[in-house]
Amino acid sequence: MTDLETDKVTLLVVDDSRLMRVAARKILKNDFTIVEAGDGEEAWSALQQHPEVALVMSDLSMPNLDGLGLLKRIRESGFSDLPVIIVTGAEDDDGSKKTALAAGASDFITKPFESIQLLARAKSQARQKTTQEALQKSETEKQQLREVSPVDPLTGLASKHAFSDHLEENLAYATRHHTNISLLLVRIEKYKVLYLRRGKQVAETLARELAKIFSEGRRREDTVGRIALDTFGILLPSAGKEGAERVLAQLKHAIDETQISVEGEVVPFKVMTGLSCPDIHTDIRADDVMSLAEAALSAPEPVTKQAEPAEAPSHPAPVIEPVKHDVATPENILQALNALAGNTEPATAPDSLVRGILPILSAWNRSHGGRHDSLVKALQETLYATEKADTATTHTPQTPDLVD
Repeated sequence: MTDLETDKVTLLVVDDSRLMRVAARKILKNDFTIVEAGDGEEAWSALQQHPEVALVMSDLSMPNLDGLGLLKRIRESGFSDLPVIIVTGAEDDDGSKKTALAAGASDFITKPFESIQLLARAKSQARQKTTQEALQKSETEKQQLREVSPVDPLTGLASKHAFSDHLEENLAYATRHHTNISLLLVRIEKYKVLYLRRGKQVAETLARELAKIFSEGRRREDTVGRIALDTFGILLPSAGKEGAERVLAQLKHAIDETQISVEGEVVPFKVMTGLSCPDIHTDIRADDVMSLAEAALSAPEPVTKQAEPAEAPSHPAPVIEPVKHDVATPENILQALNALAGNTEPATAPDSLVRGILPILSAWNRSHGGRHDSLVKALQETLYATEKADTATTHTPQTPDLVD
């Protein structure tokens, strides 16, 4: 933006009159580094050669490419945020000025101009440009700090970056010392829809209140983090499947008992949970643990408020234990890909492979703004329809005997 030797802002003066360019240079040279061009085409070439240009002052009426054409070209290019002051003459009517304003002119000045007026307008636009760049830089730095900060600013929980570090460290410890580790994910259903329909305050209040539930009663060694806009993670070092399932049951109960209100209005919400209790071995990675939790997250029904219990039937319903379905590990998926590449059938069952890659497909869909929701949902529904059929086949309810 500035000349490296003088630290002055660089200004491009565009006018087909050499006398006008000389006059402008005399007025502005003490405060700006001046680059000159005789028409719009020359000015466009000058911008390519001098990317440090921070302000353009262009005559409206010029040969080859006039001021309006130059302005449009600037606004449609990588220089789109460059301030452009249009200099008009007595022959330019109000219609021309309105057209230039609509095309994005930053300011106007009329010939013949006074030196004080010209300098003041140029300094004003240069200051605005400098302030805008400073604000953008500040916002970028804040965003970078948020990305690497160990704390999520909304909930006070561990940030995604910090949570990933804790997962890596605890998994390394579990591998070295042959201990357990469990990961629980909790995702708020349709959080972005809630944010858009009910507003920022409602959505953020919900996230903060749930964060309190997830943090309450945790052990000192546990880590609770907000790892995505709508997703929380609870890392349970040394916890096996039995202990982790107890934690999950406690959380479900706490969520069922929770009613969150904003300004007296109850906020409806649903969450989904996914639990990963991996077998620890030397080749396991943090991504593997996360993938298992994501796969489990896709499968269960949402946890929501429980309805009042229905009246008990005259004959007790048989207890049906759910069928446990296999989820392919990353190693299974890699072996399957290698098998298919060699024109052989994978050893792992197709349904198990699909469950293993569902988290990848879901993440891919989210990265595309959810535009492929119907495709992913159709795949999930097809898979879960098969699972329900398996459950019904495996556990056929017995009709109770009739009593004479």
